[in-house]
Amino acid sequence: MSWMEKAASSDRIRVERNIQRLEDLKTRVHELGFFVSASQSGGYQLLVDLMDENLVKGRKKVYSKLKDALIGENNSKIALDAPTRFQGIMIEAEELIDREIVKEKKEMLQILSESNDKSG
Repeated sequence: MSWMEKAASSDRIRVERNIQRLEDLKTRVHELGFFVSASQSGGYQLLVDLMDENLVKGRKKVYSKLKDALIGENNSKIALDAPTRFQGIMIEAEELIDREIVKEKKEMLQILSESNDKSG
């Protein structure tokens, strides 16, 4: 296996892992939206913990959207004071995560296309 094939293989593994992590993040964001609407206790801290993850920090649009769900007007915690608004923000965050997944899948197709071009 040449060094180019090894690089393509490691890129493929990296992108596959990113897709998997983003899909997991989307599930957790979705569940957080419902959790807060059912029971506000602990939702704020779960969001803070979620935002502290490197995957979220590396996706500026997702991080920004989740940050919107932290503090509302008059320094109120949205998770506690406006659970339906919080859930709406989580739905918007899910849509952003979907876009990130699509980007990763496009990158995967490009990697697979390049490896097919080199091998064939």
